[in-house]
Amino acid sequence: MQLNRALALAVLVLGAGARADDIVTSKVQVYVDNDHTTVVTPMVQASADVAAGTTITAGYLVDAVTSASIDTVTQASPTTIHDTRHQVTVGASQELDPITVRAGYVFSIENDYLSHTFSGGATKDLFDKNTTLALDLALSANTVGRAGDYNFERTLDVGTLSASWTQVIDERTIAQLAYELADASGYQASPYRFVPVRATLASAPELWVAETDPDTRWRHALVLSANRAVGDASAIQGDYRIYHDTWGITSSTIGARYLVRLSRALELRLRERFYTQNAASFYLDNYTTPQRYMTYDRELSPLWSETFGVKLDYLITPKLDIELKLDGFYYHYTDFPPLDWRIGCNVGTGVTLTY
Repeated sequence: MQLNRALALAVLVLGAGARADDIVTSKVQVYVDNDHTTVVTPMVQASADVAAGTTITAGYLVDAVTSASIDTVTQASPTTIHDTRHQVTVGASQELDPITVRAGYVFSIENDYLSHTFSGGATKDLFDKNTTLALDLALSANTVGRAGDYNFERTLDVGTLSASWTQVIDERTIAQLAYELADASGYQASPYRFVPVRATLASAPELWVAETDPDTRWRHALVLSANRAVGDASAIQGDYRIYHDTWGITSSTIGARYLVRLSRALELRLRERFYTQNAASFYLDNYTTPQRYMTYDRELSPLWSETFGVKLDYLITPKLDIELKLDGFYYHYTDFPPLDWRIGCNVGTGVTLTY
């Protein structure tokens, strides 16, 4: 869902100047896993300079989902879900040297979810652009429904504040420290998940109770990243992210990437990501009696995961670039009885035209 995407890894960027070129990118990605979920995502995005220092962006994507996952379908409702999400993104930025201001809007709709997200921010360059400070604010208003039930409607509001400090260390090294604070208020459970109440895990459920999560959730994340050029044609990147929220979850993420230019036209990227977390304070592997908060969400259980990926970028002409990527992942759920592990992959291809 939208909230699960709120805290992304910080990326290593310097304050950019006005674009010299307009760019159009088209991609398609396919996600599959052994938990009976397939997601096909075509997208297109574009950016253009419309005046000196003024850039506008626009994008559109579709998520076509087919799932019989434990995460969305319980034993109380064994069925396969088919859904399509449409998302439209628009944005603009204006350079007011040494400050760049930006604003954006994202509209997302699917069978049972409607979202409006407004964002704004500013970036300031200091010390001959060796230091960049950035501050961003996003507000998201969401309406949660349930397919086939016109009487079910809940709201979820999310506010996110992020700040970052990017520093050029030397001519080959750049680092960034980023912090993000998010507040979610409203309905945060799944309208499709029901929790079994039973004496033991081996017992038949005495009843099924609709999932209930707390209505408020504060999230904190701190990310330290670094990028180091190696030789004349390669670079290494690394980051560490520590996260904590008021539901009691603390997680750590370690990421590493290696980029190398194999030829004038071909670039290879290898990446690895390790993630681990504990369980939410109200999570139990089995509920013997109904409680105020009850969840059947594997993402609130203790887990760890590994992701490995490879990506190739090939420059066909100075203005036409294609990419191919493959990410494989493994999730291990240490205390989630319906599912011990999950394995899958993301396969994607894309074309970028610069003119």
